Amino acid sequence: MKRQGIALATLLCLSLACGLVTPAADPQESDLETIVAATLTAMADQTQPTPFASMEAKDITVSHSGVSFTIPQGLATDAAPTVIPASLDPDAPYWGIHPSYVEFALDGYLLPGTFHEPKIRIYPVVEFENANDGAAKVIGELRALLTSQGEPLPADLPLPFLPLFNAAQMFHSNEQFIAFQNGRGIRFLTQYGQDISPVNNHSMFYTFQGMTNDGKYYISAILPAGTPFLSDFPSPEYPVPLDGIPFDWDNWENTQAYMESVTQKLNGTDAATFTPSLAALDAMMQSLLVTGIP
Repeated sequence: MKRQGIALATLLCLSLACGLVTPAADPQESDLETIVAATLTAMADQTQPTPFASMEAKDITVSHSGVSFTIPQGLATDAAPTVIPASLDPDAPYWGIHPSYVEFALDGYLLPGTFHEPKIRIYPVVEFENANDGAAKVIGELRALLTSQGEPLPADLPLPFLPLFNAAQMFHSNEQFIAFQNGRGIRFLTQYGQDISPVNNHSMFYTFQGMTNDGKYYISAILPAGTPFLSDFPSPEYPVPLDGIPFDWDNWENTQAYMESVTQKLNGTDAATFTPSLAALDAMMQSLLVTGIP
């Protein structure tokens, strides 16, 4: 047994130093050497990078009826279209009155588990204006905004946004006018709320609000977005990261100053550090083509 122990130690030294293993005449020692060699091989294999999957990620083209767009690789895995039937009951709450429209729900979205689901909605303009006075007002505001494109945006006023929410637009930042294949609009980051709360990764989202050049269709995209300096949820139990802006839970009168500081920081944040990147979201919206809906 001593001789076997010495032989095994010698074998290990030679294997590590020179990569050479000399076969032994003793069958038992040969078995031990085989085990050692297999172990060293396994250890070497563990240091090698795992091969990339044979099916690489790629852009995904979505097309349904008169709507098409491209999902950049890694942003989502698909987008399922659904025709939402009209809801025209005059006794329904104002946010629940709308014509029939089509929405695309993004599957496998890069940022899961957020308050808002990632969706792109296409509304018929005239039908929406006739059905809902509140929506007609928003559509008119977007028309005016796109006409005056390039003028300073009002920081203290909400930007046009559909669908109608029974909540308030708390801020808007990172505004940018962008064109798609047969129209144009504005994208920005925002968060809606029914109470006073901090900006957070669970609730904040990127939105695109646009219209086709012929004025027939209104496009609304709600796509959750986050950034490392925000807390994960709007609760004191989830602290703000060290480079974030603290929210004063005890003094509501400081909320306006807080919102201005967060807006300024978001505006100064590199677009690539958001999840998803703003460039990927912009690219998807720029690829949009809307010639009709069911």
